Amino acid sequence: ADGSRGLPLKAHAPWEPVVPAGSSQTILVVGASGFGRPVREAAHRPERFCELAGCAPGDVAAPELVACVIAAEGLATRVLVNQADTDELLARARELARRLDVPAVAGSLRAGRLVELCG
Repeated sequence: ADGSRGLPLKAHAPWEPVVPAGSSQTILVVGASGFGRPVREAAHRPERFCELAGCAPGDVAAPELVACVIAAEGLATRVLVNQADTDELLARARELARRLDVPAVAGSLRAGRLVELCG
């Protein structure tokens, strides 16, 4: 687990996450509630997020920017988009998954519902 100070999105510092030697998978958790919000409000380490995504802190955290950060970090072998509690958030999760080169699922862990997405 890797803390994001309760925010739905995160850009990792260069030294994190610490992945144990021999690990074969890393699952990146993305909070769908961050989509549509300004990066400065939705992301832990917004300056790093903007550096990786090529955006400004006031820009909206759209799926394409989140995909840029995920690709630039190269940390994930799979992505779980949590908090996709509405049809609109699920649609944004699908848009994110189309831009990834790793498998992704989305849904709501609270509701116990997950949907496999492309990727």
